[in-house]
Amino acid sequence: MRVALFYFDVETEGEDPQQDRLVTIQFQPIGDDLRPVGSFTVLAEWEWGEKEMLRTLVEKGIFDVTWDFVPVGNRLHFDLTFLMERGQHHKVKEWDAVGVRRFWFEKAMLDLGHVLVLMNAGKFEGSSIEHFSRKRPGAEVPALYRQGKYDEILEYVEQERDATLSLLSEVRAMLTTFGDRKRHPAP
Repeated sequence: MRVALFYFDVETEGEDPQQDRLVTIQFQPIGDDLRPVGSFTVLAEWEWGEKEMLRTLVEKGIFDVTWDFVPVGNRLHFDLTFLMERGQHHKVKEWDAVGVRRFWFEKAMLDLGHVLVLMNAGKFEGSSIEHFSRKRPGAEVPALYRQGKYDEILEYVEQERDATLSLLSEVRAMLTTFGDRKRHPAP
């Protein structure tokens, strides 16, 4: 059975889903080697509206606990929690305690964030993706959004996707080599 892996990320106005909105949602099918195999989709608030962006993503299966949309990205707990709360706000997806618990226990995802902490000697501070790649800080996006610089936001999300997938590919190669060594120890 092929697992449907998707590079996945969101950009937001801020860090509080109770008051801040989604700016973009982006995803792209990727292969088992974590390289893109399909087109890059960016849902932008200024074109779609936040509610329609959320509705589209819910229909795509982001919240289904199946293998049909397995998100791959960085700091996915932030992204997915933000989506949950904004979806609840717009009544696109209702959540109860059992549903939330089931989602977090059963949803398959691959999060680079945990690996970045290990790459940073186990320290959370300084473990952002910017420290391991050539990527602009995500903190720029809210200011660009308020200024209406939408083309720059689109450039940013493409740069972030490229940096994340490149880093994932490098980490995968290193960990696969390490894993082979552990599975087949020298006599």
